[in-house]
Amino acid sequence: MIFSQFLNKTNKYLKSVRILKNYVSIDMVFSSSWQMIKNKPNGVEILQNEQGDGSLVTSFVSLNEKEYIDILEKCLDEFIKTNIEREEKEKLFKSKVQELKNIFEKEKLENLKGLKFDIEELTKFLENEEPKSTDRVAETTENV
Repeated sequence: MIFSQFLNKTNKYLKSVRILKNYVSIDMVFSSSWQMIKNKPNGVEILQNEQGDGSLVTSFVSLNEKEYIDILEKCLDEFIKTNIEREEKEKLFKSKVQELKNIFEKEKLENLKGLKFDIEELTKFLENEEPKSTDRVAETTENV
């Protein structure tokens, strides 16, 4: 990756880039809620220090050789993408829970008893298959 591209992708988080003898250290600042990658790539060391403001300074360290720096950049890219996606999913989940909460506040109990979630249809939708209908949540009114 060209260094300017790397800077553009990481500028929101980048604190410093240091050369330490034969090593390069890329220091980033992330939210403390971000989760560290489970499988650290070979040749990359990851060190974390908590800040007082709820953030973490995370240093990604590797040998200062093209092969290892490429691995380091891929590691950083994946780490950032994964955590941004996780944050967006959490926001979406909270939004959907609020929508459902609003439905429960407005509807009568008898109507809510008929509320169904079509898991089979949702699974097909998530697998990019064509669902039977466009509604993923269906409300039925059954006489009990």
